[in-house]
Amino acid sequence: MISAFCPGHVSCVFQPITSFDAMSSGSRGIGIRLDKGATASVEPRDDGVVNIYLDGVQSVAHITRMVAEILSPGSGFDIRIANDLPVSQGFGMSAAGAIATGLCIAELTGQDRNTAFRAAHSAEVMGGGGLGDVAAIVAGMDVPVRTVAGFPPLGRVENADLRIEGLTLAVIGEKMTTDLVLGDPAVLARVREVATDSMDSFIADPSYENLFRVSNEFSSRSGLESPAVRRAISRLEEKGFHAGMCMLGNSVFTDAPVERVRALFGRGHVRAYGCSSSRKEIVIRRG
Repeated sequence: MISAFCPGHVSCVFQPITSFDAMSSGSRGIGIRLDKGATASVEPRDDGVVNIYLDGVQSVAHITRMVAEILSPGSGFDIRIANDLPVSQGFGMSAAGAIATGLCIAELTGQDRNTAFRAAHSAEVMGGGGLGDVAAIVAGMDVPVRTVAGFPPLGRVENADLRIEGLTLAVIGEKMTTDLVLGDPAVLARVREVATDSMDSFIADPSYENLFRVSNEFSSRSGLESPAVRRAISRLEEKGFHAGMCMLGNSVFTDAPVERVRALFGRGHVRAYGCSSSRKEIVIRRG
């Protein structure tokens, strides 16, 4: 058995960009690479069947399945993914699981890491997952800034040279599906327009304070915030904390401690997870 851990990623600002080529598609944006993520364990099968289990439950997991097909067409695998954070809440769990799975399969089939990374990026783009998470995670920076969309070398990721300790991720609503939200042409056009201003503002001043400021400006002006997200951000700011929306989820990231977040919103109304930004290496383990 081969296993691999891959960090998650929160997008604070994103600008979707699509191309005829998956390697040129993705997004520009600003994000936080997390010390929590997904662990994949992969065992080969001899019958060509691909079984995927997400947190112990058998799943279609089409993006992970696509990674397996790209890297080893027709081969069978038992793939088990354990997520540290909820899926479809803007924490990059789909990308983390795809990368971790891809690395395991690449190791089993004698392929290199970059081939696995490219497969994960392709699957995310073609499968309607996160459009920039793979490039940001692979870059290995605490706060990666995706200045050119796509997977390197066609895409480009730069280091904001920030580290964020004591981060809390708080889920305050139902899952949000990326392709459904961005399926509205008017919403997509507005997101792209607003993101240009937000990116320019942050690049001019890549500071801790400005990260939260441009994130709030982007989520508000783009219209992506749900009423619950706006109330949560406002309440945290009233208490003297920084907060922003996780793209795309009914969730926020904040420097308020986990217990303070739970106390503010009630344990029955919020799921809160403590973490920090991370440059943690993506590690493969055998056995």
